[in-house]
Amino acid sequence: MTELLVIVSRDADYYLMLSYILKEAGYRAMLVDVPSEAVAIAEESEAAAIIVDCQPGSQILANIASGLKERELTSDITLIALVAEKAAYLDILKANVDESFTRPMPPERLLTYLHGAIGNPLDELAKRPVPMFDEMRLDAGARRVLVRGAPVNLSPIEFRLLSALMNDAGRVFSRAELIDIAWPKRAFVEPRTVDVHIGRLRRALKRALGRDVIRTVPKVGYAIDVV
Repeated sequence: MTELLVIVSRDADYYLMLSYILKEAGYRAMLVDVPSEAVAIAEESEAAAIIVDCQPGSQILANIASGLKERELTSDITLIALVAEKAAYLDILKANVDESFTRPMPPERLLTYLHGAIGNPLDELAKRPVPMFDEMRLDAGARRVLVRGAPVNLSPIEFRLLSALMNDAGRVFSRAELIDIAWPKRAFVEPRTVDVHIGRLRRALKRALGRDVIRTVPKVGYAIDVV
């Protein structure tokens, strides 16, 4: 399953145009026309990003940014502002978005940013599933992990962490390396945040496999071992 992008807009025509561009680039798009529901929907659907259509005088962006902060999702979900002409740019800065674009904009600018921040799904689709252990497989193109054929539910951050660990099994990754791999490039992430996500990943895999496969190396980082 490719990355999902939630688009918050009350302009159906603009959403249809933008969603077509995103789908052609390999992403999935979902329209949310009730802004107060955007953060909850993005969290429930494990969206990689929220793209907000910012109109002059609107408080939608600030409310969504506040909602992400309250739910501690600022490092999990990328927040992007598409800024309409005459919108208050100072308000955009105060919302502490990951990136903003002034409309009209060339679509390739948005796609280039998305490729860098959350990955290029067209490149990922070209990759074949990576076997790991006898019962666990990671399918990068579909963004899913299967244990004995059953999917394991992981957040986008946890999936990217597992992908890095599995693609170089046995190697110990430092927290700084994992931050660089799994989080948006401009995100400020504390080392403790890595520990929290690794903990969630470890518990999910242990439930599915019946054993702990992630090795903690004190004061260094984490590895996944072939057993």
